[in-house]
Amino acid sequence: MTWLQRERWYLVALVVVAPLAVLVALSAGWFSYVEREEGRVVRVEREADVQYAGATWSVTGAGVLSSSDEAAEGLGLVDGTSLVFVELRVEPGSAAPDCTLRLIDASDTRHWNPASYADVDLEADEDAETYCSPDAVAPYTLQSWFVVPDDAVDDARLQLSARDSLPELLDFDL
Repeated sequence: MTWLQRERWYLVALVVVAPLAVLVALSAGWFSYVEREEGRVVRVEREADVQYAGATWSVTGAGVLSSSDEAAEGLGLVDGTSLVFVELRVEPGSAAPDCTLRLIDASDTRHWNPASYADVDLEADEDAETYCSPDAVAPYTLQSWFVVPDDAVDDARLQLSARDSLPELLDFDL
């Protein structure tokens, strides 16, 4: 029995598993690439209402706390970082959208996902949501915060995307 005959099942498995592994590894990056690169960006001024993904959206509040601020003590911020807080008013239409939020710097080269409770010791208001609620039928407040380097705070924008409305994205001025 030759080497090729002995190892044929391993070779068949390799031919099947290798492309599958590459596909799985690239799929996560593909979705973020589609959301980031192929968007038609709609700029929205602060506190302006905009229709998107079957809902009405508006930024009702935004603020920044630097790690050097006294008010930021106890939040667990690393030196040289800031906490950017954003509050949106969401009025779902016929179907509540499922969305993704990101903070984008002025150069569009860096972005940050919302911070989790592990990143910062802060909780949302009791009557607010911290994610886009696909089950919502009534208007609600969406609160999100981002931990970013201090140099990214100036001219940062909030980007909102909904899979059903891609390639269109909303860019809110803060």
